[in-house]
Amino acid sequence: MFLFTQKRFFLFVLIVGMFLIFLKPVYAAEPCQIVPTSQISSIDQAKCLLRQPKIFGNVGLTLTSLPAPFDQLLTRPTIDISKEQLRRYLQAQGINEADIGGSLDNPVSRTNNNNPSAELARYFIIHDTSTPNFVNDPFPNNINEASWRFNNFNQYGSGDNSPAHIIINRVGDSVTRKDFNTPWRSTKRESDQFCGVNKCKGLFLAVELVQPRKCQPNAGQIQCSPPRKNDAKSPDPGFTKAQLDRLAVVYVAASVRRGKWLIPAFHVVLDQIVQGGHDDPQNFNLDQWSKQLNDILTEIRS
Repeated sequence: MFLFTQKRFFLFVLIVGMFLIFLKPVYAAEPCQIVPTSQISSIDQAKCLLRQPKIFGNVGLTLTSLPAPFDQLLTRPTIDISKEQLRRYLQAQGINEADIGGSLDNPVSRTNNNNPSAELARYFIIHDTSTPNFVNDPFPNNINEASWRFNNFNQYGSGDNSPAHIIINRVGDSVTRKDFNTPWRSTKRESDQFCGVNKCKGLFLAVELVQPRKCQPNAGQIQCSPPRKNDAKSPDPGFTKAQLDRLAVVYVAASVRRGKWLIPAFHVVLDQIVQGGHDDPQNFNLDQWSKQLNDILTEIRS
């Protein structure tokens, strides 16, 4: 009788252990390696860093391939667009360089807190602001219009409180909070704790996309009840066409200043290495953004 009970106990422990493996915390997901492209190619790093963001800080599987044009851009040793080409496009679109990270004549930041001998920025991080949180209320009908209060950049930090280098609202306008030549941290992954003292400061360029959130109720519940107040739900689609167009222009401008196409990354993926990481950008359609980037590159080149 004792032997039989003991076997059942060990079987129970085995089942529970396997169950816990599947419920491991989100920060235990395999983190991407942040290494020079001589060790892991830009393509392979992007496949990891662009894993699909999911709620509660989860991410999808490593991509098997990148959508066009990233599958070609990230294989090139240098950028194939000139400052003159980009400036003609910006002038035609009425976009000021000051609003997309600063002058094209200046290089981007260098790692190790702008050490003159260090590498230029390598990564382009995409965030969302995750604010405001409407909890159980529906998203306002005007969140994609200039009249919505949170499309006003005064709602977001500046100076030492800047959340990123650039903020892009849902109308498609942008503001530069920190010039791309300024080393700035926007993720926990870049901290001295995980990267070494100043080692990653200047290695990443960061862009915040304005996006409100709501609370995700527990299974079987219609709405969230106090004190529960997560911000897991976002609009679907998560971002407007105008917003993704401006993000594409900012990406091109930053890459032109870098002299090489930057490796795009999602904030949530970078934070897989830390406990209590973020979950943004939610409902980001990588295929759609890639198509819009491709269209803009065609216009710039023509």
